[in-house]
Amino acid sequence: MTVEQTYPLHGKKLSLSPWLLIAAGLAAMYIPSFVDLFHGVWGTERNAHGPIVLAVACCYMYVRIRQLREEGLIERKPAPLAGGAMMCFGLLCFALGRSQTVLFMEAGSLVPILAGVVLLFFGVRTCKRLWFAFFFMLFMVPLPASVVDLLTQPLKIGVSYAAEHLLRVFDYPIARSGVILYMGQYQLLVADACAGLNSLFTLEALGLLYMNLVRHQSLLRNVTLALLIVPISFTANTVRVVVLALITYHLGDAAGQGFLHGFAGMLLFFVALGLIIAMDSLLRLIAVRYALWRGIAVPEAVPRARKPAAQERGALFAIGVPQAALMATGMVVAVAVAHLLVPREENVVKTAKFDSFVPHAFADWREVPSPYLQVSVDLDDGTGRNPDQPYDDVLSRTYVNSRGEQVMLALAYAGEQMQDVKIHSPEVCYVAQGFVLRDSTPMSLSTVGAGKPVSGRRFVARNNDRLEAVSYWMRIGDSFPDGGLAARIKIFREGMAGRISDGILVRASSLMRESGQESAAYALQQRFLLDLDAAMSKSNPGLLAPV
Repeated sequence: MTVEQTYPLHGKKLSLSPWLLIAAGLAAMYIPSFVDLFHGVWGTERNAHGPIVLAVACCYMYVRIRQLREEGLIERKPAPLAGGAMMCFGLLCFALGRSQTVLFMEAGSLVPILAGVVLLFFGVRTCKRLWFAFFFMLFMVPLPASVVDLLTQPLKIGVSYAAEHLLRVFDYPIARSGVILYMGQYQLLVADACAGLNSLFTLEALGLLYMNLVRHQSLLRNVTLALLIVPISFTANTVRVVVLALITYHLGDAAGQGFLHGFAGMLLFFVALGLIIAMDSLLRLIAVRYALWRGIAVPEAVPRARKPAAQERGALFAIGVPQAALMATGMVVAVAVAHLLVPREENVVKTAKFDSFVPHAFADWREVPSPYLQVSVDLDDGTGRNPDQPYDDVLSRTYVNSRGEQVMLALAYAGEQMQDVKIHSPEVCYVAQGFVLRDSTPMSLSTVGAGKPVSGRRFVARNNDRLEAVSYWMRIGDSFPDGGLAARIKIFREGMAGRISDGILVRASSLMRESGQESAAYALQQRFLLDLDAAMSKSNPGLLAPV
């Protein structure tokens, strides 16, 4: 049994000094973080909604606090244990996220820290009454790229399919391969920003904010509208892709990628908001007709709250300087800890471009021109690395042996493996370019001088008449992670040890005439990779596999 302690308000006067101390601590933590986010993921189309959600959440919290104060619903029943635990959790998330570039922890730590402040000074009930402001703020948090890649691919393919068939109805010359649309002489990639999970999250946040402001009394109506936001998001994304395709087709690629591209992004949210309001009006009409049919009262919005009790504003928000100073000190300590934990020791194996040292001929293999295009692994175009283009250098070649057997080689290297910029598995690239994957299995082979067997994966990819067997491995530092989560754990461990490791993707693939030739294709690729490693280990030991 617990006893809640209510602090008397009479005689207290508001002093801004404690609140300024807390504000200074928050500024020391999050101004550098938000500046980095603005120049990083928030500056990309994939997460451009982040600062907008943050601004709206802050405005909503301010309005909600004023509303609660006027209604007399802000209580002074501090919960020091819950508040202290929440505050410590937020500071820990910030220190780890900031030092190891775990962006969702760094940005998301603001939520438990603000919740901790409310709990420490006002208690659990007041914190519960601000729940939607904290929940809404979560939509600003950048999602891990591996999560986005995993969940967003079906959305992108679906939007591409819908846009293709919609434009075909109006007799436009359009074809599709995966998430790539071919319209006339133009090629359009349906990227995450056009049809991804982040836009779905943003529109879901927009719909939830709308419902919270309208404050419907019917739970069924609220749940139905929240679920309808998923198809609404799909429809709005399809409209955006169609508009961009039409702009590119009629006005050229420069127009499609310039100002009108951003305008299409604004159109996405206008269309979505219009559809949300339209669906809400439709649900309202259905509810009214149902009520008239059943002869019951029409459900109304939540009535206005009771009149506030007489409380002085100064007394309500008056807090002690020692508590505020302790909070601000904890925030500054978290900033210092994050700075100390930043990894600084770089482990770079490769210093020259692949073209300068990867042999054109080795063992029984020689490079030949190939009419077959390889699946891209994404190479930076000179504008700076980002989660979609994480590599410093890539190489794509085709080799043939004396028996006429061909193997396609792809190498991709990144000198710094960080949580926000890291190697991704080839499955993502193959699916994005229209391939259907099957028979994914682990592989292992012992290379020259390797301390342990190389671990990777194999799979078969099909796109129309093209059937391709693929073998690959990813090396980060001295290990071979299997998947995005394993890669994140490896990078985190290296970072906590103060090291920044490099990484390389090694991919070999060959075309098959028909199914059932996978074993022969994998055996051919294994011989090729062993010969390549033997040739490479003389000039660049440890590049393909740790020595």
